[in-house]
Amino acid sequence: MSNVRELSEPSTITRVVVSILYPFMLMLGFYIIINGHYTPGGGFQGGATLASVFIARYVVFPVEDIRDETVHGWERLFLALIVLGPILLLFTGFVNDHPEYQIAYLTLMDILIGLQVGLGLSVVVFRFAFFRGVGKSWR
Repeated sequence: MSNVRELSEPSTITRVVVSILYPFMLMLGFYIIINGHYTPGGGFQGGATLASVFIARYVVFPVEDIRDETVHGWERLFLALIVLGPILLLFTGFVNDHPEYQIAYLTLMDILIGLQVGLGLSVVVFRFAFFRGVGKSWR
């Protein structure tokens, strides 16, 4: 007898709970990101929350309809914007010359960091799941 256990379809309770919590988890992730410069939290914590939404969706509905290369491409784009944002705005002195735009700058950076972290953590899990051939069975 093998130690490999085939997972059947997720239970009805799990599917219903994730389906109900899905929009609230998305709202919580974006709330943490948007209010990051006012409250504890911000881009990384909100991005980790968003990644948990995508991972929960895959665990409950294990359909390989997400191309990890596409997600990885978006993650690289957000990383490039995170690097270019401070170069263009801070080093040119724009934010220091116009302090009224500082909150908008911090919010924009929190959004970019949150999306980059959320996509990055999702890529890690998806690559592990797809590489190992997990699908509906864990090996």
